[in-house]
Amino acid sequence: MRNILLLILLFSGSVRVIFAQEAEKLKKYQSTVSKATYSKGDTIVVGDIAKNVFTTKKKYTAIFVKDKKNVCGFTEFDSIISGSKCIIKNILSFQEHCTFEFKNSVVFELQGPNNKTLYMPIDKALQAKELIVFTNPVKWKRIDFLDDRTIFLLNLEYSKGTSADNAFKYLKLADPVKGKTYEFNQAEFEKEKAEWVKKLDLARKDVRLKDTFIVRVPIYLNKYIFEKGEFQVFDNPEAYGSKPLKYASDSKVLFDNYKAFSTIKSAKNHADFFLNVNTADYNGNRKTYGEIKAVCTSITKDPTVMVTADNPGINILHFTILEISVVDSENQNYNFVGMKKK
Repeated sequence: MRNILLLILLFSGSVRVIFAQEAEKLKKYQSTVSKATYSKGDTIVVGDIAKNVFTTKKKYTAIFVKDKKNVCGFTEFDSIISGSKCIIKNILSFQEHCTFEFKNSVVFELQGPNNKTLYMPIDKALQAKELIVFTNPVKWKRIDFLDDRTIFLLNLEYSKGTSADNAFKYLKLADPVKGKTYEFNQAEFEKEKAEWVKKLDLARKDVRLKDTFIVRVPIYLNKYIFEKGEFQVFDNPEAYGSKPLKYASDSKVLFDNYKAFSTIKSAKNHADFFLNVNTADYNGNRKTYGEIKAVCTSITKDPTVMVTADNPGINILHFTILEISVVDSENQNYNFVGMKKK
């Protein structure tokens, strides 16, 4: 009799656990993180890759698939699906669940890529920035990004150096694999030198002072002024600010009209989401990523670095800002925070 009672108790306990894990199906859900309302049938777009805290392997920490071998029936989905569109099949609200991320959470059952059924605890995914809420509307075309190659070409114009003397340096930037091979075999490079001198001559015509470039830099935002709908920019010597910022090994960038761009316009819903998913540092600043459309007006030598025969010094590239676009993602695709134009 005692054994029968024990079995009944165990059975009833198991039933309670099973039913406690049953989800309530919702037609709509307004996220407490993004404030957006999601409905069954809506399409959502997966964002950037996150890192599981227990491994260096990149994966989505908030996306799951069913797994019968797992004690709770779900396991983490470790395929990279950045940018994939998923359709909401069901909106499931859990209270108790042995999968920790599902407990007291709303979980989206998604139709994912390759017809996979995925499960995403929506608010946790938003908090981890694994979901695109605001796409970046700014798409600049036919403008060079300020990278090592363009910096080299601008500095070459400033120094009035010859293409013959700088062809090998250009090769290492334009074709790093071949450059590394020829670094230990200069004789092979000499056979191609004339060709690379011509390539450098052509490149110098395409990148000149007074051209417009896109400069990518970290930007730290401070307070959001609700009455003006704008963020204050924190003047950071190691990021965007009023002081020369080291951008390459031999160059810095300086934004001469920084004061006119020391605030960023941001719609309230964008600002609310940005503040909600980013923790401020002890100074109250939050890191963003900026693309700055600017004209390279001049190049000067850094006065704090002594120029000697062995040390050519550091060049400062001066820019006049035309426009800034700020996002909350290093890959510049999302989540859009705001912008400011001249």
